[in-house]
Amino acid sequence: MEGDTTNFFIYKRLQSYPLRITTLARGVAIGDELEYADEITLGRSIINRIPFENSLKAH
Repeated sequence: MEGDTTNFFIYKRLQSYPLRITTLARGVAIGDELEYADEITLGRSIINRIPFENSLKAH
């Protein structure tokens, strides 16, 4: 929950800038340590990331 709140705060603060804000796609669980993710899962999550606005609609 804290991560979602932080993400939303940062998104709102940066919304007026010409940035592409994304979230990781499936494969990396929320709260997991990235050092424990295997390279293939992490790579796919980065390549298939989604726009942050879309992640808001999923909740």
